This record gives sequence, C-alpha cells and structure tokens, in this order.
Amino acid sequence: MRLTRTIGMMRAMQMPQTMQNFPAARRGGRPAWYLAIAACVLVDACSVAPRPAAGAIWPLGGASSLSAGEWSGSTSQGMPIAVSVSSEETLTTITVGYRFNGCSGSETFSDLQVATAPALTCIPGPCARVPASYRAFTYSETPTQNGVSTTVTGLFLPGGRAEGVVHFVDYAGCGSARSVEWSAARR
Repeated sequence: MRLTRTIGMMRAMQMPQTMQNFPAARRGGRPAWYLAIAACVLVDACSVAPRPAAGAIWPLGGASSLSAGEWSGSTSQGMPIAVSVSSEETLTTITVGYRFNGCSGSETFSDLQVATAPALTCIPGPCARVPASYRAFTYSETPTQNGVSTTVTGLFLPGGRAEGVVHFVDYAGCGSARSVEWSAARR
C-alpha cells in the first residue's frame, strides 16, 4: 500500500534539477528517476523491523516455540502418529502407524536427538511485516538387517499445526508405501 502511494506521488514529481545533469538520468528520463526512488522505498520498507500481529505465534527472535510439546494426529492411511519435541526444539520420540498392502503395525523411534531446524520463507521476497515461519525435521531409520527403512519428515507451523510425509520402504512381505501424508496438532 505504501509503495503504491509512493509510486503515485513519483509520477506527479519532476526529476530534480541536480539529477538532470547526469547523462544516465537524461537518457533514462523519468523512468530512471522512478527506479531510483522505488529502490529507496523498497530499502525503507524492508528495513522496518517486523512485528507480529496481536495473538500471533511468532517464534523468530526468541518468541514462543513452534515445535516444543506433544503432538498427535493421523496419516493419510488413517493410522495414528505422535511426536514429542523437547523445550530445546529437539525431536525425542516418533510413533507412527502404517497400513498398506495387507500389512499393518506401528513403529516407535525413541531416545532421539533430532534438531528441528528453524526456517524463514519469503517467496517471493522481500519478507512481509509478519513473516511465515516454521521449523522442519527429517528423521530416517537407516535400513535394518532385513532392509526395512522408515523416513519421517515434517514441518511445525504457526497455529499449533504440523504436517509432513512418511516413507515406509521394503517392509518384508508388504513392499513400500512412499509419501504417506500426515498431519497433527499440539496437545
């Protein structure tokens, strides 16, 4: 909004006399002048420290955690998933159920020390006044002696939501189920 108003005011302005002495400004005329002002406005807009909206969860800069706590939900197979994250933002336990190709069961991975990585996304940039942020993790149980492996990836999002995918690979007599989606909420 502020940028649109500024551009409107720039159209009504004339190039300052001092700028007319530069060959590049004369060649570019008014568009070069607009570009210079627009660049300054963008720098100004991006230099203002973002502030969270009232009641928003905004973990950047030391505010409350997006990931710490107990999480529970379900997979796209209708099976339960539970995740525990310590106050240090470290994933400590994952329990996930599976059901595919006539097989069903549950896998529990405990005593984990998987960091949830902070991330800030501004696509396309520059960042908005209240940036969209999340914490992400990937845990992979390497193939065991019988070749079975499980990989769980996820994002902890604002609003007490989490989502991701699980890959169940080479389960004996069952095969594989890849990209099984899951979603959970903080308890």
